[in-house]
Amino acid sequence: MRGGFPVACLLVAGLSACGDPGWRWDKPGATDAAVNADAVDCHQAARQEAFRTYAFNTGFSAMGPGYWGFQRRPEYALWRQRLEADRFHYEGRLSNFCMRNKGYQTVRVAAPVAPPK
Repeated sequence: MRGGFPVACLLVAGLSACGDPGWRWDKPGATDAAVNADAVDCHQAARQEAFRTYAFNTGFSAMGPGYWGFQRRPEYALWRQRLEADRFHYEGRLSNFCMRNKGYQTVRVAAPVAPPK
């Protein structure tokens, strides 16, 4: 079976990610309310800056070769999706940079321990 291996890998990766509690921002002496307020502030600032950066970027010049390795201009939906993905990743990087500038670090959340049966 040719397609079985990738499907099995995705299934295993998906199941292992479901049990992962994830990461959170932490700073010594910061309360949960302060962390949430700073995270919201950084996210809003990052969203505004990412929108300003990508607002008028169409992704293609009027003349010249296509961008992103395309030989010709792809259809509208494809390059619009690519621009939205670029903006989304830029927004995330800006938000993380803002939180780190405020003195936060990411820490792994410990998995809850199930009580013995």
